[in-house]
Amino acid sequence: MGAGEKLSKLEAEVRGLSDRVSRLEGRLEEISKRIDDLRNDMNHRFKELREDIRELGGDIRELRGRSWWIVGILLSMWVTIILAIMLK
Repeated sequence: MGAGEKLSKLEAEVRGLSDRVSRLEGRLEEISKRIDDLRNDMNHRFKELREDIRELGGDIRELRGRSWWIVGILLSMWVTIILAIMLK
């Protein structure tokens, strides 16, 4: 095999390698975009989750306040029943 044949064969391999590298770069850009999209989606979902947790915290505080009213009403009811029984 002559030097010219070896050189043309080497050039063909380099062109093939260049095409492969170009395809790999394209795939890398696709993967990078997908990762960015996933990151943005996760950030959005975490933001929604934080808002939901804050809302639940507010609901719990509201229920706690209502429960004290219920405890007070029940306590006064039992005191009234006990006093009514004792005074009979």
